[in-house]
Amino acid sequence: MINNKIQKKAMRGLFLCMVLSLCVALPLLEAGEVSVRGGKGSWHLKVDGESFYIRGVGCGLASGREGQDYLKLAQELGANTVRTWGTDQGDQEYLDRAAAYGLKVCAGIWLNYADENGRFSYLRNKEYKSAKKKEVLEYVQKYKDHPAILLWGIGNECIFFTKDEKEKVALCRFMEELIQEVHRIDPAHPVIYASAGICDLKYLVQYVPSLDIVGINEYGSIRTAHGNWDYLGFDKPYVFTEYGPFLNIDSRRDEHSKGVELSDENKANIYKSFTEQIHSFKGYNLGGFAFHLGETTQESMTWWNINQGDYKRPSYWTIYQCYTGIEAPKRASRIKKFTLSRTKGLEPGEWFEVNVVLEPADIEGLVFEYAVSSSEENILRYYVNDYVPAQVSGEGSRVKIRAPLQKGVYRVYCFVRDEKNNVISANKSIRVESQQNIGL
Repeated sequence: MINNKIQKKAMRGLFLCMVLSLCVALPLLEAGEVSVRGGKGSWHLKVDGESFYIRGVGCGLASGREGQDYLKLAQELGANTVRTWGTDQGDQEYLDRAAAYGLKVCAGIWLNYADENGRFSYLRNKEYKSAKKKEVLEYVQKYKDHPAILLWGIGNECIFFTKDEKEKVALCRFMEELIQEVHRIDPAHPVIYASAGICDLKYLVQYVPSLDIVGINEYGSIRTAHGNWDYLGFDKPYVFTEYGPFLNIDSRRDEHSKGVELSDENKANIYKSFTEQIHSFKGYNLGGFAFHLGETTQESMTWWNINQGDYKRPSYWTIYQCYTGIEAPKRASRIKKFTLSRTKGLEPGEWFEVNVVLEPADIEGLVFEYAVSSSEENILRYYVNDYVPAQVSGEGSRVKIRAPLQKGVYRVYCFVRDEKNNVISANKSIRVESQQNIGL
């Protein structure tokens, strides 16, 4: 473990040296002015005097757990902007690396939603508001001249997750005060808030007039979101701050009441449809951020990620084609069928069979990998689930897997990788019914 940490630090140091060398070789970059221009139907961003339309991807971490370079993957995707969610993510290293890759950043600033115990109350907790305001303004002051900064993203779905109506209004008024302060410190970069679908829009239009751009996290209907924005009469454009496959709560449930994850093909089709619809409303919106590049584990290990480490999923290539206009490489195969011999009534440590059918089935050079993870859902955290130890017997498309030793519901995955760094996957849930002391 210690050696791995030393190696990772050494790799990061080597990368930063490369970035510094690149900066020496190139003219010194300075932060440019970003502004919203035009009117309804013709709104656009101006960056250093040039029109800029966001081809974005949510990318909370610059590096993966195994040292993967996610900002490089964003650049290869054809993205010109990445989005973070908190000040802990968009740090100096993140912004420097983004600039080195020619990427702009919507720098996220996390605001807690008001909770019932009052720890994050916007009505009663002056200490929290004071500390949060200090954090936000110091962050803006520190990075306002960084060449990677495009927008300040203040708040993400926190109005929606605040249940008390008076707290919602108090939160909005706190945001309005905060945005005015940010404008005073940095008039050169617009401010955006990310609404939970259309749920927060009515509060923004009523209580947060200083907001420059309306952000919408949308996993249902692009046209419905556009229609609601239009109906509410905003005098400012919007950006789809997140978009992707359907939410867990909108998905079909399996026998264990877990969301059934869409196939790779269905996910890719949704990204294609949503990206094209967003572009069709250009002039009303300023672009969008596909969700997600990296390794967020909300709902499952694969629900929204368009990659798996350095490997690229079908959705990655679909977005690539939309962003670059270049035809994506042909995928070698797809998972036609993924079956488990047992999905419930499993004893701890019991073996069950897994069978994978590919189409076409005769592709050479494919590598099969199997894994088991926890199956938590509907939790607003970046890392929710993780892999659990799992024994696999056999290799290829037909193997046996030993059930976890603890009672609970888990997800079982199959990953199939090819020689060109592509990956396809499928998963199903299982239930371990009882807990016993079973030896390994």
